[in-house]
Amino acid sequence: MSGIRARWQGLSLWVRDGLLALVLSLAALLELVVLAGEPIPQLPLQIVAFGVMTGCLVLRRIRPLTAACTVAVGLAFQTVLGDAPVLSGFVAVLVATYSVAQYAGRRDAVLGLLAIVAAIEVYPLVRPEVKLVDEIANAAIPVVVWVFARLARERLDRAVAAEREVMAARAQMREEDLTRAAALAAERRRIAREMHDVVGHGVTLMLLHADAAQASLGGREPATAHALDVVLASGRTALEDLQRLLRVLRDDAVDDGEPGTLAALDGLAEAAVAAGRDVTVTVEGRVRELPTAVEATAYRIVQESLTNAFKHAPGARIEVRVRYGELALEVDVTDDGPGAAGSSDRGGFGLAGIRERVALFGGRVRAGPRADGRGWCTSAVLPVPAPEPAHA
Repeated sequence: MSGIRARWQGLSLWVRDGLLALVLSLAALLELVVLAGEPIPQLPLQIVAFGVMTGCLVLRRIRPLTAACTVAVGLAFQTVLGDAPVLSGFVAVLVATYSVAQYAGRRDAVLGLLAIVAAIEVYPLVRPEVKLVDEIANAAIPVVVWVFARLARERLDRAVAAEREVMAARAQMREEDLTRAAALAAERRRIAREMHDVVGHGVTLMLLHADAAQASLGGREPATAHALDVVLASGRTALEDLQRLLRVLRDDAVDDGEPGTLAALDGLAEAAVAAGRDVTVTVEGRVRELPTAVEATAYRIVQESLTNAFKHAPGARIEVRVRYGELALEVDVTDDGPGAAGSSDRGGFGLAGIRERVALFGGRVRAGPRADGRGWCTSAVLPVPAPEPAHA
């Protein structure tokens, strides 16, 4: 059975509906000509009427309202011609009723049902002796079929709509994942360029001091001079490797300039104030020089946090606090704009970049609504070297 069903479903809709119409047409012809127990009045016209009713089922999927109305016209015509008890004609009525409920829109489905019920109601007009109960039963059967078919159609429509929503949500998630991955990759390239500047500067200074130390020896200590030669050769190789790495990572479409420093935070705040934003910067603790990479990371945290606040909390008051600790640099950026209400769209790609940067130093970052629910807070802690003891 499963093989027969699979082969049947493998046929095109035209072929399947054509075979259905052909089988019912042949069955109706057989009932009218061979199986009829008594002569049927106006037999040729009856054959035409039933042929129209069964043959139009080939259109039941692509033109369901047309098929239903044609079946209704054929049924009414056959009723006017006289009695012709043909079971195939009734089956055609039920198939047309099911099809118009299943494949037509709501308006066409109702019109198709009304046409079929109206054709059924022609019978008591030409046969007054028919009982009311029988006529109600004749009309009720197509109505019941229509109702169940329509419920199945609407249930299928809801399932298809839900599936489309799920697919759209998955597509959106994939797009967001790709965008997030691209943003993280861009942030990593930016970090690599900044680290190149920092490390390259340190290696250059090392080479300069090693070269000066070698020149000051004047060949008096061959072992030390040889060690410095190794240092110089290794340093130059490392510097060349860094330059090659930078050429690989360089994106000509993006130019971030020099890495920012903590001293440049006031410039960020002044630019924001000039643009009409309320931004204050507070520095606590003993201000001292920190590794360039740490300062660049802190600068980027503040810069990205200000950008998020400008975008998601327009008109809010923003406070930037930088605290120099003994072993850590703390950076807090808070605003009094939407808190929990705006949390769903605050955790964008900028926050992912901040986490990426902080993770390089083994620090930690937190971003979310403030404890009092009156705004948003981005906090980062970056480990730093302990301050050198003050000399007397």
